[in-house]
Amino acid sequence: MLLLGGRAARADERREPEAGAPRILQQPDMGYTFAQPQYYPSFAWIATQLVPSPEVGIGSVRHIDATGQESVETAAAFGLRWQITPVLWSWGVNRHVNRWRFFVVDPLARSAGSIAFDTSFEYLFGHVSRVLVRPGVHATFPLVERGEYLSASIGTSTYQYDDTTRVSYDVGLYFLYGILGAQVSYAPNHAPLRTIATFRIRYF
Repeated sequence: MLLLGGRAARADERREPEAGAPRILQQPDMGYTFAQPQYYPSFAWIATQLVPSPEVGIGSVRHIDATGQESVETAAAFGLRWQITPVLWSWGVNRHVNRWRFFVVDPLARSAGSIAFDTSFEYLFGHVSRVLVRPGVHATFPLVERGEYLSASIGTSTYQYDDTTRVSYDVGLYFLYGILGAQVSYAPNHAPLRTIATFRIRYF
């Protein structure tokens, strides 16, 4: 009888609820966790860093002819620029996510609002024909949809030209998560490269 009773009880436990009776479910897990994103140099990062941004430098050049007469004319030099960001701090990302980026910078962290210490390397052809290294600092501000559609930047950088330290200031507008944009640099005290317009292509 005990065995039969036990079997009957187990059979009763497996019985489906009656028609029309409410189905009782367990409470869902209301807790949540998040993981810090892991940023590290990869093949994609290296490949995108090698893509240059084309630019045009416009300035004045002095010429002295055979008679000793001096003239000044405007000249343009085509160039290529590469950028790298050793350190960036973003105030636009979620507060639970680390705001610091080192070398590998996701587009959202930059365009959502950030300040960066970066360096660019450029080679200019034409009347300049030299390599320039520009360490500088830039701040990026979101304009539309937290910078995903449109963002802007202001900044300054320094470079060496003929053993003299030069300073330039720049502004830029960027779209498509900051991947594409236009940047204009102005060096008030350097006539050969007073203005440089760059079509910037940058993912990380």
